[in-house]
Amino acid sequence: MTLAELKTKCEAQGFLYAYGLFKNPVNPPFITVRVRDTDNFMADDKVWHKDIPIQLDYVYEDKNIEEMNKIEDNILSDIAWNKTEEVYLSDERVWQVSYFFDI
Repeated sequence: MTLAELKTKCEAQGFLYAYGLFKNPVNPPFITVRVRDTDNFMADDKVWHKDIPIQLDYVYEDKNIEEMNKIEDNILSDIAWNKTEEVYLSDERVWQVSYFFDI
């Protein structure tokens, strides 16, 4: 999967999507994606294998199992992923769960 394909999958499932952050304020639920530190395989001063580690943040006000299932069963269906526990961001009055995977 590429970042472009990830965006297409998120939007096809009805999510607002941004890489990094939205240029204008949006209301939850939404998804933001960013690249974390890479962990490439290198030898002989050359990168032989690139993994692009992704963090996908799902932000919402009210728990919606159907939306989380869309992320896990449709968007991330063909890749291995882990996720964090749900965290309440009190300053923004929203919940966030982050998914971690490589593309």
